[in-house]
Parts: sequence; structure tokens; C-alpha cells
Amino acid sequence: MLIDFHTHMFPPAIAERALGGIVKRTKEIYDIDQSVSFDGTLDGLRASMKDNGVNLSVVLPIATKVGQFKTINEYAEKAKGNGVISFASLHPYDENIGIILNDIVSAGLIGIKLHPDYQNVYVDDERFISLVKNAHDRGLFVVIHSGEDLGMRPPFKCSIDRLKTLLRQIDENRLIIAHMGGFNMWDKVLDEIINTPAYFDTAVVSKYIDKDIYKKIIEKHGAEKILFGSDAPWEDPRETYKFLVTAGLSSEELKLIKYKNAEKILRTTNRWAGTSN
Repeated sequence: MLIDFHTHMFPPAIAERALGGIVKRTKEIYDIDQSVSFDGTLDGLRASMKDNGVNLSVVLPIATKVGQFKTINEYAEKAKGNGVISFASLHPYDENIGIILNDIVSAGLIGIKLHPDYQNVYVDDERFISLVKNAHDRGLFVVIHSGEDLGMRPPFKCSIDRLKTLLRQIDENRLIIAHMGGFNMWDKVLDEIINTPAYFDTAVVSKYIDKDIYKKIIEKHGAEKILFGSDAPWEDPRETYKFLVTAGLSSEELKLIKYKNAEKILRTTNRWAGTSN
């Protein structure tokens, strides 16, 4: 059993443009030739899952503008099924946040994804913190991009110092911090936010993180709070898994990260019927 808790896909009409824009910015800003593992569509995601032995993918859309939530969340709802579960998204500066969140719950979506850099809102902004609190009050999980982003220029809007301000004010048990706590800020992750109740995911860090730091984060934070995530199409889940096994984990620790932790979250949100594995 393998559950990929951090994936992306786009409607076919915009998938090529969306991926191409990020690839272009990554090259221009950091001179990194970013590749993709599939075409960014829902059909492409399902084909990738089959090729990589992924049983269930969790899609994390991002509303980058105020008012964009409606089309994003409608597509997320339609995409559910056949091995795919989706989060919703909205912008911290949308109006009627409570109504939007109620609609997300009614639609059967399991949480929201927020990306401070793409949404141009600092993670310790009062509106951002209020949104996370309101989502948690409704039983929703929240995934937050943390650390640097290879498609954006600094200053990055979720530094570890700013993230700590958020963590002091919310229900950390329902928070998932992407990219092992903070992309390319892993020294500070180890020093300042390790062993909190929040989950971390493994998304797209394998090419950039030092193996010893990766192992220390899992060891000190606890395998029971790490979720397998590839960030597909930005990393092939097979490569994510190959790197995970280099951490020297026990069989039970691997099972926790591969699927058991995800199952626990999905049961909490009544979106998991169980597994025989």
C-alpha cells in the first residue's frame, strides 16, 4: 500500500501552460532544469499512479487569487474517485471565508491547501492565521507550503520564524507542513519546529536535502508524523520512495510513512473505508 499525500493536477485546458510557467521560472531564477513526471492532467496522474504503484493520491490545488476558489473547488470535487482524493483551496483574503469553508465540508473535500508565496500572503498574516483556525474548527486539515520555492523569488513568505508564530496559535494536530517542515530550511526545522504535533511530508526534497538531515528529521520528529508525498508531477513517486528507504527505517516505520499515517488522517475525516494491508 502506498498513499501519496502531496500531488498536483490541473484541468486539461491549462495543464501545459501551468507546468510550463513553473519550469520557465525555475530555470530563469535558479538555473535549474526542472522536469515533470507526467503531463499535469488528472488522466496523467492516474497513469503515473499505476506506473509507480501508488494506490491513492491526494491532490493539493492552490487558489492563487481572491475569488479563484469556486472553479478550483468545483474541479476538485469532480476529480474525486478512482484512487484520487482532493483537498480544496481558497485565498486568505477571500470574502465570506466561513461560507466557503462550509461548502468545502459539504462537498466532501478533506482539507485545504495554502501556499503563502503563490498567494502572496505571509504565513503569520492575521488573515492567514484566521483562515487556518476556521478550517480547523470545521474539522478540516490544512497543508501549507513551507520554506523556499524554486519557482519564486525571495523573500519567502513561510520562513521558519514566521511559521512558528502560526504554530503558537492553531491546532497543530490538523496541520501538515510540506517539504519536511520547510524546503531548504531544514537546519532551522531541526532546531526550532521539530517534535511538534504537526505532520511533515516528504514532497520533492530528495534532490536537495542532505541525507543525514533527512534521517534526523524523521528520527526526531517521529515516523508517526511523516507522510509520504512526492509533489508529482515535480517528482516521480518512485524516486521519492527510493530516497525514503535510504533513511534506514524499520519495517513498521516505513509502513507508517507509506500509508498508515495517511489512513489515520483519512479516517479522521471519514474519507477512508479501510485496507486489508
